[in-house]
Amino acid sequence: MGAPLGARSRCTCRFLLAAVIAVLLSTPLMFASSPRAAASESTDPAEHALALINSYRAWLGLPPMTRHPALESAATAHARYYQLNYGDPTLAGMGLHQEQEGKPGFTGATIGDRARAHGYAGSVNENIGLSGSLTTSIRWFMGTVNHRLPLIDPRYTDIGFGWVSEGDVRIEVIVVGSPTWSDTASPEWVAWPADGTTGVDTHFWGEVPNPFANASFPIGYPITLKYFGAGDVEFTSASLLADGQPVDVLFATGSGWLSRRTALLAATKPLQPGTLYTYTITGTANGQPFTHQASFQTAVSPEEPLARDGLRAATQLPAGLAGAPPALQRVWWSTDAAVWLESEDRSWVWGPDIWATVEEPYAESPGGRRTVYYLDKARLEVTDQGGDPTSAWFVTSGLLVRDMILGAAQVGDNAFQPVGPAQVPLAGDPAPLNPDAPTYASLHHLAAIAPDRAVPDRTGQPVVEVLSRDGTVTTDPRLGSTTYAWYDPVTGINVAAVFWEWTQGQPWDWLYVLGHPISEPYWIRTRVAGAEQWVLVQAFERRLLTYTPSNSMGWQVEFGNVGRHYYEWRYGQRPPEG
Repeated sequence: MGAPLGARSRCTCRFLLAAVIAVLLSTPLMFASSPRAAASESTDPAEHALALINSYRAWLGLPPMTRHPALESAATAHARYYQLNYGDPTLAGMGLHQEQEGKPGFTGATIGDRARAHGYAGSVNENIGLSGSLTTSIRWFMGTVNHRLPLIDPRYTDIGFGWVSEGDVRIEVIVVGSPTWSDTASPEWVAWPADGTTGVDTHFWGEVPNPFANASFPIGYPITLKYFGAGDVEFTSASLLADGQPVDVLFATGSGWLSRRTALLAATKPLQPGTLYTYTITGTANGQPFTHQASFQTAVSPEEPLARDGLRAATQLPAGLAGAPPALQRVWWSTDAAVWLESEDRSWVWGPDIWATVEEPYAESPGGRRTVYYLDKARLEVTDQGGDPTSAWFVTSGLLVRDMILGAAQVGDNAFQPVGPAQVPLAGDPAPLNPDAPTYASLHHLAAIAPDRAVPDRTGQPVVEVLSRDGTVTTDPRLGSTTYAWYDPVTGINVAAVFWEWTQGQPWDWLYVLGHPISEPYWIRTRVAGAEQWVLVQAFERRLLTYTPSNSMGWQVEFGNVGRHYYEWRYGQRPPEG
């Protein structure tokens, strides 16, 4: 997976953090009143990166880090190991920090092992980025919680850099170390953003482990206050003001090794650009009450970070998404990042990556064409390139299911190109392996794609209708494990309870993702991995939902692969394998 990662190892060499970060930082932060180390103009990327880290530390009154040859050697060797084993599926997630004996370039299983093998005996910590730039990865780390803390920990004074940027292989390894370890340090308090910082980003897109258990990302840029003094600390309250007005916040005390004795604070929604924020945290430390207050200024333009060091310029996204417009990246990240980062065990909302980017005719788009992006579960579109990229509907999800049932591809607001209803199975194996399964064409005479297709409100009744491939509908009372739960007056269609309850529990806008329902829910017999089974399907304008009772929890309700189905239908060929 392409994203920064952090881990910590002491004498036990146990990693207590395995995380992939996507954080959009603004232009280099500027501190109004404290001294700032000048960024090196050297062509050595490590010197430039070190100057950037030490500038942040200088604002906080922390001692500068110094490059240590043993840590440099360990970091370089691990970057080389990644390059030699590029493509190995174990080099993802937590595996990015591990090496396997016997593989090319092996120098130690853990960061602690590697540091010792290269002559460093102290406590170490490792951050890994896959951006192609040391400084870009550092800015990402500073916009997180768990990956920020090692860089501004006064106990770490040694550092080493290793990196590879050759072809598709990009990795940055940053190892920090402390010759001796102590639970206390000076200064006693380290807060970020520091008082007077400007150019702070507005968003936090999450990390693993999740520092804010109940957050619905993205949220506001995270604030951390860590205590390094003697005795215990208890954080009792926190507040955040935007230009003097209270802001709803998430507030917690870190529970992991990196974030212990740390107050974590973030606005429940992304911060506003060009705004002065003041945060206040209170509690007791070593038996004495304390109040910490500081202010910072957000970047003027919310798009500024994306243009410089954010998702658009980086490769922490999957390869296809890395080249997509920032607005489209944000749509994907806000819903599917948790699956990609393996922090949630569920089906994709859009899919793991864009596998085709196509210029398709559309009458109202500039030049009569628009760019569309195919993913497994949907197609994302930017119809008006000159529109407002911050608008919720700047990026839209194509009405693919409607088109496939209708039998015509939309090529303008009121223009359609006849293709014929899609002879693609609604669910399960492809048509050659699934010849008897109902298809999108099976719904052509049933779906609400023409006037007078509305059905009566059947809320509360069991769903027992069975759809055959030829479009015939029968009933089987044995299948009534769910009921109709909601009636859409717009299309005159009932929605099954398993689908309605599931959508209402999701963090995304169901109308944006699904569109209106256009068919009743139907049970079908279809082959899945060669085995025939019952699946409940329901067509919406933009998506097809499936319910497979035999699946494990978290996987019973899934999106159909309508992005792939549509591509096959429209272009007459199977899409490339993902």
